[in-house]
Amino acid sequence: MKKFVPLVALFALGVQAQEVVEIAPFWAALDDLEPAGINDLYNDLNLPDTMKKYGPFPVKWESSDTLFLGHDGRINGRFVGENHEVTLTATLYDNESTTKRAEKRSFKVSIHGFEPYSNYLFAYFPANDNENIYYALSNDGYNFTPMNNGKRVVAADTVSIKKGLRDPHVLRAPDGWFYMVNTDMKSAEGWASNRGMVLMKSRDLINWKHSTVHFPDKYKGKNFANVTRVWAPETIWDANYVNKDGSKGRPLVYYSLLTDDGTIPYDKVYFNYANEDFTDLEGDPTHFFDRGKSTIDMDIVYNPVDKLYHAFYKNEGDGGICKVQAQTLTSENGTKAPTWYKRSGALQQTTEAVEGAGVFKLINQNSWVLMYDCYMNGHYQFTSSSDLENFKFVQDTKTSGAFTPRHGTILPITAQETAALMKVFPTPDFEPKVIEIPDSIGVCDGKKVVGPCSPTKIIPYVKVGDDGWKETTDLKVAKGATVQLGPHPWDGKIWSWEGPDGFKSSARENTLKNLDGSKSGYYTVTYTNETGCKSVKKIRIVVDDPDKPYVEQPPVSIGNRGMRENRKDSRLNHNPVYFDLLGNRLKSKPKNGMFVVR
Repeated sequence: MKKFVPLVALFALGVQAQEVVEIAPFWAALDDLEPAGINDLYNDLNLPDTMKKYGPFPVKWESSDTLFLGHDGRINGRFVGENHEVTLTATLYDNESTTKRAEKRSFKVSIHGFEPYSNYLFAYFPANDNENIYYALSNDGYNFTPMNNGKRVVAADTVSIKKGLRDPHVLRAPDGWFYMVNTDMKSAEGWASNRGMVLMKSRDLINWKHSTVHFPDKYKGKNFANVTRVWAPETIWDANYVNKDGSKGRPLVYYSLLTDDGTIPYDKVYFNYANEDFTDLEGDPTHFFDRGKSTIDMDIVYNPVDKLYHAFYKNEGDGGICKVQAQTLTSENGTKAPTWYKRSGALQQTTEAVEGAGVFKLINQNSWVLMYDCYMNGHYQFTSSSDLENFKFVQDTKTSGAFTPRHGTILPITAQETAALMKVFPTPDFEPKVIEIPDSIGVCDGKKVVGPCSPTKIIPYVKVGDDGWKETTDLKVAKGATVQLGPHPWDGKIWSWEGPDGFKSSARENTLKNLDGSKSGYYTVTYTNETGCKSVKKIRIVVDDPDKPYVEQPPVSIGNRGMRENRKDSRLNHNPVYFDLLGNRLKSKPKNGMFVVR
């Protein structure tokens, strides 16, 4: 006979896992209730009403704050730029047992804040004989247009000791600053010519304050003065660092070091905290990561979903991009490296030589991009992942002409930041996408709560015959005409069309040929953007066909909500009828105010 014991009771009795024969179905169902992705929730939860696998056992769900999360798991609202935690409680019922028991489990759900960004900025240097900082812009994070008419935006000879800037990394920090770190090096002097880094900070990505950290001077008398490489520095915000005034948060700078005195015989990763005004490094370099062989180009990101730090790096000499992870950024109050574990195999989706890995998240999506420089073949390769573990190929982005990026950073920026950058650094060939912040639906803790997503504006472009494209939602054409429908955004995700005479399509552009009166009517297009938010546009086409004249049909409301709204609107077009509280019809509005209006 099988032994059915509640899992909680087993642990309380000290029973080891291997001694458990089987968990009672009810308790197994209770253990299996936790929804996925609740540490950083982007999309609606699919909450079961019955745990059919085990029972079935009915489930009732209850949210502690329906302004943000409904009892049905739908996201109703978000903060802008920060997460909000809601408690979701599940009650599991065992209606078949003699005890008719019910048990509760509660889960903390972190609703991902709406990210107020529209575009992506790529900061990079273009070539070994052009070690300056350049910018490029993108609407999708994959395809970029160089800024400033293809000219540099930061001149290396104005900020660096070696007159060369390589490997720029830009961090948007919670304190309102952008922090950039660069390798201070001129490759024409050789790969062992690097002696330090350049620190830069800015409020607007346009005007930068700069300083240099020259290791031979800063660490005179110590082995760190003997560096031949201080390669590819990056920054990450350590929210746990305690400042002198008691506030928390400081940029942590990490980089690869190599010395010529034998104390650091191959490239190892070290770290320092930046000083308060980001003009220098504090203390001596602290060992951060060592795989036993040369390691360069480390890039660290934090994933709130699994609450882990993921560090990507190049296996210098062996080739390939690998990854380790850690539960904390540092250990022992920021004085030592964390425990890195779970080293991955090669993550690049190519057999080409690669370096300069960069990782960033797509705007308002739980989707990460790992990019790397295929430096021997003239292109960047972009891959994507939802978990930072499994990556799939997206595209190769050719680097040529004015766009030849080498080892840089991509970060999301707001529409206002994009406009300001384009004003200073002209980019005539780029049409920036603008993602509006959703409408406000309430206030919580004195902060605005907005809708769950922001629909993308559909621009209804149409073309008749050989005429040019024009923006319109109302079109009259002759019988036999050809009409093309090509709404924007052109780089959209999911399109869906419905129209007269059974017309359906999932393409953005559609060509309607030899039109007659049967094709007259409204063509409704629905666009679903990257965040799953839908927008709708109706385009009316009337064909001048005497045999099949067009008759305007009244709009049809779909669904109960539309029907309710129509009834409400029609009622308001009539004189009100008054009833007393017993249901008796009155001749006119009563003076005492105790009435019902219909």
